[in-house]
Amino acid sequence: MNLLKRLLYKKRKFYDDDFDWNNYTADSYHRRLKQDVESQYQARSGAGDLSFDPASGRLDTKGAVLHPNQVLILETIGRLQPASVHEVGCGGGDHISTAQALFPEIMCFGGDRGASQLDLAVSRHPHMRDRFGLQDITMPYSRDWPKTDLVYSQAVLMHIHTAVSHFVALSNMFSVANNQVLLVENVQCHDFVADLHGLWSGGHLPWPDMHLYLAEGSTGARGVLASRVELSMTRLESDAQLREGQKPSARRLKRAAEDSARAIFGFARI
Repeated sequence: MNLLKRLLYKKRKFYDDDFDWNNYTADSYHRRLKQDVESQYQARSGAGDLSFDPASGRLDTKGAVLHPNQVLILETIGRLQPASVHEVGCGGGDHISTAQALFPEIMCFGGDRGASQLDLAVSRHPHMRDRFGLQDITMPYSRDWPKTDLVYSQAVLMHIHTAVSHFVALSNMFSVANNQVLLVENVQCHDFVADLHGLWSGGHLPWPDMHLYLAEGSTGARGVLASRVELSMTRLESDAQLREGQKPSARRLKRAAEDSARAIFGFARI
């Protein structure tokens, strides 16, 4: 493709994802992990390193500094007490492995579309080898995917912008979740609340009911918690509510609006 065609291609609304997933190898991910996460936070925790207080719903890190997103994930698992959990886009496996160590009675699984990513996950968490699997959540639904009570993603859907792929991913996550879906993402990268309402009203989600709540961790992270049943939590009504207190990114918000505009929900008769 010559330079002019490349420039014109980039002006199309069907943007590419943030990464070329085929070239997003374990080496590149490991470098980002070392530079962006492990330089500031404890990424891996084993049995006894952390504890959860059911009364307060808070995580006790015993002095360790964990990324706020990881705290939110672990506290949500602790509060909901699902029998099983699956992480979509598990990368190096640190979050789901830590969840397994903290809650040994819960069956924890992780999927990722990168085979080299899973190799890294196994090298970091060899005891979880049988719980990791190759999975592309933007593919049509597969009956072979694990079905669990809680399904979550962390910094995954925010990078997906090709055609309607993030809608497919969301629909698939609901299809494999028995009770709840947790999204821990950059909330300016997609209009998650509006998109979920669109999928629900258009008949793309398999649940008979859907309730959206604001998930908040004790160290400041926020996310979207979708539940099949009603919970005693703060209702999430809009993307504006989810983004309260954030400095707007005009570029991200524009791209999110364009992503949402590509959707055709349900079967609208003309």
